[in-house]
Amino acid sequence: MKKKTATCILAALTAVSACLSGCSGNTSGNVSTAAGSTGAVSEDGSNPIQLTYWYSWQDKIAENNVERIQEFNDTVGKENGIQVTAEYQGTYDDLHSKLKSAFVANEEPDVCVMEIASIKSFADGGIIQPIQDMVAKEDVDDFYPGLMENCYVDGALYGVPYLRSTPVLYYNKTLFEKAGLDPEKGPSDWEELAAMSGQLADIGVSGYGFISDIWIFEAFLRSNSGDTVNKDWTQATFNSQPGVEMAQYFKEGITDNNFKYYSGKDALTTDEVNQKVAMWVTSTANLSNNLQLASDNGYEIGTAFIPKNTQNKVPTGGCNLVMTSRLEGKEKEAAALLINFMTSKDSAVKNHIKTGYLPTRQSIGSDERLVELYEETPQYRVALEQLQYGSGRPMAQAYSEMTKTYQDAIDKIMTTDVDIRTALNECASACDSLLK
Repeated sequence: MKKKTATCILAALTAVSACLSGCSGNTSGNVSTAAGSTGAVSEDGSNPIQLTYWYSWQDKIAENNVERIQEFNDTVGKENGIQVTAEYQGTYDDLHSKLKSAFVANEEPDVCVMEIASIKSFADGGIIQPIQDMVAKEDVDDFYPGLMENCYVDGALYGVPYLRSTPVLYYNKTLFEKAGLDPEKGPSDWEELAAMSGQLADIGVSGYGFISDIWIFEAFLRSNSGDTVNKDWTQATFNSQPGVEMAQYFKEGITDNNFKYYSGKDALTTDEVNQKVAMWVTSTANLSNNLQLASDNGYEIGTAFIPKNTQNKVPTGGCNLVMTSRLEGKEKEAAALLINFMTSKDSAVKNHIKTGYLPTRQSIGSDERLVELYEETPQYRVALEQLQYGSGRPMAQAYSEMTKTYQDAIDKIMTTDVDIRTALNECASACDSLLK
């Protein structure tokens, strides 16, 4: 394998990976950080190849990771003399930071999850390696096209879709019914979102709640035929007319349509659980936990597409599986077996059912387990149906820093009387300097 230069490693350390909250799950909970990590031998009695796997997030997502690794160790791993230890590393940001440090210390994992917008940064830095020769073409072709845009860097495959998501709108069906709204129908467009939110004021709750979250802004911008940056990620475009209209829509929502702007995710979640807000947008990855919270607290939730203004279009999110760059020989072959197992058709079904993340494979739609799931819990189906409108996310190294600047501008717009167009233009000028 070609030796990575010190320059590449330094680039990886200084690059800012675009890891955002919208494609994540909860960080609470206390799930075991390792699966099947002791006392293992292969079927022929020899010591197995040892691999380390890093993952992010807790609750159902952590349970899913541990279950898949244990299943691999008990089947494919046992048959091929491979033993994998799964280790929890916190949020995507936490994992990315630890991975850079571990790589310099020559202590990196063999396989890990990676937030999709960060793939290019780690590929350019030489920390992960291309894997197109280790994944069958029929498997690549089976993943939904909207999930593949963030898997390639300069035409080479660096990641495989694993726990992938889109943002969806969640709504409290119980509050809808109290307000005289149809509990089986969420808002389909911006006009309906504003009207429904306003009607919910009659029962003393906020209608639509939101925070300053780049992934959600990407979704609403694209639903208005705009985006945060241009196609080659070199210039901010959130100050174009679609972006100005979006910011005006949310600001007017606060003043006129019973929208509520929250300072952070925890405050919004608290009001969701206490039934003080009826609608919000977050990841499909939160579906299992949201359903559990609703059940525990005596209400029902529904799901709907991101409300559109001019079109249905949403960013995808979540993580791919990647392989670190120093792996070679038998360890590399073993890591390829692990990646293919974790993203297989059977695993894709189990991952979806367990977490609410998307069913990544096109061929599993008729799987009996999913047919039964959608009949019993139709909230899962919305994410799959919206996936046809899915698209990739920007992978510029400066995108994370840029988006923090943009989110600060949105926060200022929502909490002060600043002129919206002026604020966005000033922010875009600052962001252009970062992107170039």
